[in-house]
Amino acid sequence: MEQITSLSEHISDNRIIADAQKSSMDGSKIIFNGSGNILVIEDGVRLDSSTVLFNGSNAVCYLGANKNPYYVNLTVNNNSCIFFGRGNYINGKMTLITSEQQNIIIGDDGLFSFGIFIRTADPHLLYDCENCTRINPSKSVFIGDHVWIGQNVLILKGTAVGSGSVIGGAALLSGKSVPSNTVCGGNPAKIIRRGVFFSKECVHTWTDAQTEKYNTMKTDRYTYRRDSDTVSPQEIDSALKACRNSDERLAAVKKYLADKSGKNRFFIPDTELSLIHISE
Repeated sequence: MEQITSLSEHISDNRIIADAQKSSMDGSKIIFNGSGNILVIEDGVRLDSSTVLFNGSNAVCYLGANKNPYYVNLTVNNNSCIFFGRGNYINGKMTLITSEQQNIIIGDDGLFSFGIFIRTADPHLLYDCENCTRINPSKSVFIGDHVWIGQNVLILKGTAVGSGSVIGGAALLSGKSVPSNTVCGGNPAKIIRRGVFFSKECVHTWTDAQTEKYNTMKTDRYTYRRDSDTVSPQEIDSALKACRNSDERLAAVKKYLADKSGKNRFFIPDTELSLIHISE
């Protein structure tokens, strides 16, 4: 096991790609139980009261640049990937667990409230009594750009949330496909409204004048649609799973996520379907 509490500390069997002068850890720890793992921390990242646990080998965790602190508990198991894009706001502790070589992908510019859990496995096994075959395979989770996830949301295996969408507080999503620019909520979660967008202004201290000012917002900045930049969650997931080691996995992360631009890259269409077929 290797454990550090500062980015300036040395490790031998794994890699941390970070500039200790430009990113920091405050009351946080990084633990490696395994080898060949890669943690990438872009400039400007601050881990606050956080834990990043690599509980296996050949996994990748990528933390994109952020002016706000990361408040996270991350468990990255064998041959998997956790990716955070840039400019996300995490308001309280957020827990992510990748299991059974699955991935969790989060885009840019998201809003994440308190008590959010995201996991790719149940994790214990369920079988059909008649034919004795397993019926609960683990699956990856995908969250696009500019997504707002409310308090105490639980996101389970096989869920994909398109850019521009909102997940209401205390929602439970399992195997759901949430199209871009929709509001989804409930337990189990259902689409509540289509054709919406949100902005990040916070109303807590507003006066009547401020409320009046924002009654209308004429912009298409947060409205998403398919274009030549759009890539499906299935394509990203398949590319990551085809990798044989953490170096290949990091190269795929850069190609499909970190270095991929375009407003509509993570658009998900409204197909009226309730399930996203992310590969097992």
